Amino acid sequence: MLIDKKFSVAAMVALLGAAQPAAAAETTADLGVSASVLESCNLSAVTALAFGPVATNAATPQITPGVVSIVCTNTKASVTVSLDGGAQPDGTTRRMATSGGAFLPYKVHSDAGHANEISIGGTLYTGGVTAAVPTLLNVFGEIPQGNYSAGEYSDTIVVTLTY
Repeated sequence: MLIDKKFSVAAMVALLGAAQPAAAAETTADLGVSASVLESCNLSAVTALAFGPVATNAATPQITPGVVSIVCTNTKASVTVSLDGGAQPDGTTRRMATSGGAFLPYKVHSDAGHANEISIGGTLYTGGVTAAVPTLLNVFGEIPQGNYSAGEYSDTIVVTLTY
């Protein structure tokens, strides 16, 4: 019986030494990766047209500068920036208003000399833009001389970028 036990132990050791570890199963697959980077342009009013105090009997036009900025992800050969008439235009005149319903007319120009008035729906800029480089557009507001009611006046012009 002692021999059988020795033989059994020796056989088991031999079998364990000869046994191969079980191979793990393996398979592969492809994982696709994609992205869509959309072309875009951002438009912002860097400096608003803020006139500050205006005399009720302004003897001279009141002038203020403003700046609009365009930044696009790609270079564009041609973009157009246009300005609407604001929230309360009267025919061809832009007007600021008070909460009480008084109006203050104003004009918007594309040049400091006020020779190029931008009409309601008119174009501030047509031209190219370089990718990721801000294109700064100067605008100039003008309140004509005149007699005006005292009050806090405001308006909002919608600036549209077409590209």
